[in-house]
Amino acid sequence: MKAVEIFLIKKSFTRNSSEAIRQEAEDLVNEKHYQGYRLINVDFDVADNAGYIYAYITMKRPNTY
Repeated sequence: MKAVEIFLIKKSFTRNSSEAIRQEAEDLVNEKHYQGYRLINVDFDVADNAGYIYAYITMKRPNTY
């Protein structure tokens, strides 16, 4: 069983996409936190050539050491 899980959120880069992906990432972190996950890291990245904005969320699974 893996101790760490990485979640990826991908959005097309548009006018309000940074706020939309921030809200979606926050909702995911809150949802997983209530399931027992612990947050390790959140990173946002913009792929200029592809026109997407990404959120990488790293969380520790519940009951793992």
